[in-house]
Amino acid sequence: MTNWIIWKKEKNYQMLFWAGVINGVGNRFTQVALLALLYQVTGSGVAIGLLFAIRMAPFLFLAPIGGMLADHFSKKAILITIDLLRVPAVLALLFVREPEHLWIVYSGSFIIAMGEAIYSPTRMSSIPALVKPDRLLYVNAIEQIMTGSVLIIGSSTGGILSFVFGTQAAFMINGVTFLLSALLISKLCIPVSDKKETKPKTVSSPIFSPLRLVFGSSALIAFFIIMLTMPLANGIDNILVSIYGLEVFDMGELGVGFMYGALGLGLILSSFFSHMIKRGLLTLVIIFIALEGTGHILLSLAPSFYFALLTVVFITFAGGLGNICLDTVMMKFIPKSKQGTFFGLMQMLSNLSLAISMGSAGFLLEIFAPRTLSLIVGLAYILFTSMYALLFARVDLVKEKREFIKTAL
Repeated sequence: MTNWIIWKKEKNYQMLFWAGVINGVGNRFTQVALLALLYQVTGSGVAIGLLFAIRMAPFLFLAPIGGMLADHFSKKAILITIDLLRVPAVLALLFVREPEHLWIVYSGSFIIAMGEAIYSPTRMSSIPALVKPDRLLYVNAIEQIMTGSVLIIGSSTGGILSFVFGTQAAFMINGVTFLLSALLISKLCIPVSDKKETKPKTVSSPIFSPLRLVFGSSALIAFFIIMLTMPLANGIDNILVSIYGLEVFDMGELGVGFMYGALGLGLILSSFFSHMIKRGLLTLVIIFIALEGTGHILLSLAPSFYFALLTVVFITFAGGLGNICLDTVMMKFIPKSKQGTFFGLMQMLSNLSLAISMGSAGFLLEIFAPRTLSLIVGLAYILFTSMYALLFARVDLVKEKREFIKTAL
């Protein structure tokens, strides 16, 4: 099978995919426009840093709650409601004119981020409910196409749109994208969880808690360690990409644009090779993370800007394949009735690590040269793969899934 064949068969998932594309591109429009607006109104880097902090904060406390809501209520209703509630929040940004209006920027951004913190784990837990287990690998590959496309189209088009028509046009279009996304989601038919996973709890079966989920099995602990540690390197990656374009190769804003385009291209390319993956997904996760680290080491030695672009494509190509394998393993391992809670906790952990990493990146760049920091990041990836290999060495996924389902019910 190929991604295209699976795409044609999964009519229901197509609605979720296009809703994700529209949603993602609209969000990118707003993100780019907000950065431009803040710079115009304040000219302050502190104001921009505060915006990123505000957008990250809701994931730390709302993502687990959103995940648990997805396990107990209609995923479709949650997705539609969140889309509709974000419309007035993004349209409120149209009224920002002066520095005294910054409270609108921060409160509106906070509300939009709150919605995303609930939306993200709900959407991710909807995928296994919509797609047959043997097609998850291909669908996760298609998800990489969506992520890469949104990164390329949303960021580049958002910048052009804000430059030509002003930031207000971006906010208005984002409001429309939320409405279109809600319309597409309304056409979804998300099946309920299997009966064997939703049977009533008895007195002898205590209420399932997020804490029990975290420590439910050694495989789950390994998954959460990956979600906690990988963003520590990924956050620095995001900062370094801009620095390589701006400073290392002195290509200015054009260099940053090309670098981010290379990030998206690598993710898209990874999806076209996913059909070659048949088995041994956990082993492949470790191999691809090691290759990602090798890419960062090569980036630290890049002799030219064009070599750096190719290296960035390779980094996200390996990272994309690793994500496809890891997401597929997790979706197959976690019972459908508990996936919302699991992915919500995952979002909380990964965003906490990402915030710490991105916050510390600026300080690290004061200590290390960009190329030296790239080398350190690459070696960190290699170190992580050794740790992950040890964690998964004694994991029997089939046996642990059987035992985990029994304790989760």
